[in-house]
Amino acid sequence: MVTPIWPIEGIALDSTGDLVADSLGDRILEIQSAVGGEGSHVPLFIGDIFYVDGTQADDTGAGTSPETAKKTIGAGIGLLSVGDALTIKAGTYTEVGLDLNVNACEMWFEIGVVIDPASGTALTISGDFCRLIGEHKITPAALATGLLVSGDECVIENIKVLQGGIGIQVTGSGVIINEAAVGFPTSIAYDLQGIQGRLYRCKTVGNAATTGYQISNGADTGVLEQCTSTGHQTSGFYIDTGSQDWTLLNCSSGAGDGRWVDTDASNVWSNFTYASEVVKVTTFAGIPTTYNIFKITGAVRVSDIHGHVETVIPGVASTVYLQLFSANGTVDITDAPGVDIDAAAVGALLVRNGPSTDALDLANPDSTPAVAENANWRDPKTAIDVVKDDSADTYIRLVMSAAQASGAIHWHCHWKPLSDDGFLEAA
Repeated sequence: MVTPIWPIEGIALDSTGDLVADSLGDRILEIQSAVGGEGSHVPLFIGDIFYVDGTQADDTGAGTSPETAKKTIGAGIGLLSVGDALTIKAGTYTEVGLDLNVNACEMWFEIGVVIDPASGTALTISGDFCRLIGEHKITPAALATGLLVSGDECVIENIKVLQGGIGIQVTGSGVIINEAAVGFPTSIAYDLQGIQGRLYRCKTVGNAATTGYQISNGADTGVLEQCTSTGHQTSGFYIDTGSQDWTLLNCSSGAGDGRWVDTDASNVWSNFTYASEVVKVTTFAGIPTTYNIFKITGAVRVSDIHGHVETVIPGVASTVYLQLFSANGTVDITDAPGVDIDAAAVGALLVRNGPSTDALDLANPDSTPAVAENANWRDPKTAIDVVKDDSADTYIRLVMSAAQASGAIHWHCHWKPLSDDGFLEAA
């Protein structure tokens, strides 16, 4: 028998000095219960937690429990002191002028919370070290800002802002935004004016002359990682002059975005992807004999351009070729007058397979297989480097010898920028 050198409270020994059955296990369970079960600590929120429930009749409740919740978010914010949290029940809240103006506070949103004010900035975070957690949506008024973060070192997670003027505006420093989404603002999706900002896995989609991510003059040293933009016709990503030391890692732009801009070229674009294949449908409609297909900015390299017939071409003899066009002049991209597309069937293929002195090759599968081939050139195809007219808009356009009353060709262009401002988009 081994006799303990000190007594162990709650553990019994029998007359021979052996442990009484189950006494050790019982004592372990008591200890586990005292510290939160399974031998681990239970994490507790040290500050006070208050509650908001839009289904309440009014704001007379103390807000200290779900049963006594405040009706409005503004009343809930009014209860907070440094280090507290506010839990908000699912529902639509139409209050105006909401501002989390207390430092080191958190707002916890149940999924289904919608902040939908009639005017002004929908939600401001002016306190420092504040945090927003939980899937929630903001629908600001027309031309208004959805979320303004003016406090420093704040963390925003899982927010969605739909429409309004500016989706999310950041003027505070050290702000972190995770998994945000901004849709269809009329100005800017993410307006980043604070230094040392970090955005992770954020998304935006636009449908007009807007900007996706705009980094302002003097907003230095930040990170955009796995952030995406589509449909912002002015620019998907725009870094103003005077902004430096940003890292854009694994970000993407395309599907209607205007060109990305780094005015001073003082930032890192690592694994940045863009729509290197741009498409455009040319639909014939009678009188015109020229159709702009792609618009060129700066200098770009076109590695491949081809079109396939989507709607049968009428039986009207017409040759076609491609040229670079501005109001000040033209340069042929394929040889004129080109190839005859009379009665080209659906699926017919037009391919630029050679230099500008060669015509487009046509494969017309009209009741037979077809091949588009150039006798002198093989893959890789002959790339062509094109440069915008410095004083006028410049396009790749289709030129026809005779108008077609109907028919459609779906064009594809593979390209990459050669200059800092190099860009190609559908006309």
